[in-house]
Amino acid sequence: MKTLFITSSFNVYYKDENKIKHPCRIDNNNNFLNNLQKELIKRDLCVIIAGKPSLERKEDPAEVYKKGFELSDIPFKECIYVDDTNKHKIKEYIEKADCIHLCGGHLPTCNDFINELNLKELIKDFNGVIIGVSGGGMNMSDTVYCIPEVEGEHLNQSFNRYLRGLSLTDIHSIPHYQYFKNASFSGGTKILDDILIPDSYKVDMVSIPDGSYIIQKDNEKVIYGEAYFISKGKINKICDNGKIVRNVRKCF
Repeated sequence: MKTLFITSSFNVYYKDENKIKHPCRIDNNNNFLNNLQKELIKRDLCVIIAGKPSLERKEDPAEVYKKGFELSDIPFKECIYVDDTNKHKIKEYIEKADCIHLCGGHLPTCNDFINELNLKELIKDFNGVIIGVSGGGMNMSDTVYCIPEVEGEHLNQSFNRYLRGLSLTDIHSIPHYQYFKNASFSGGTKILDDILIPDSYKVDMVSIPDGSYIIQKDNEKVIYGEAYFISKGKINKICDNGKIVRNVRKCF
């Protein structure tokens, strides 16, 4: 049985002024770290799926994650960061994994990579913890709702707002609510008012700010922290910071 953590943010590292990543202890906002420690019983291998698979990096991402987990009292024996350099070994990695971490980033880029890896098929029989942060959490649904977020995407008629995901959950998560509620493009188009709300007539969304998350386990979905349900042109707050909603569908 898989346990999903659908998160808006995941701070296993921080960036210095030169954008170099340094490991740090994971925040325990809304008991996130406590719950992660509880679920991650087996700690042999964590496989991290890159959000930017072709990016050259100044540091070793696998080592950064490993040290960050160690600082968080989750000592993995090994962490493997999957990008364009080692993607041909993905099947071997998944077969040995106890935890899979789906990184965020530009959602179409993340989505292209998980589909290139054939990840949906590879994780069918996976029994462990899957952490999806930001775009990684969005990619957990079957049909992924893709927010235009780069300047010009909202005007591009060929931009696909519905992508093929991993079919792990029926929740369409929208991360970074604190950002999207005020964000707009240069022409004045507001992401929340002019894009998300009109699109909510086609797809129901659960939006969470950084520090909130959803756990799905044994067919139960639990919201931890502030969350909003966006549907049919309306926004309803369904959970507060420091609170829990256990049967997510009932609050819709």
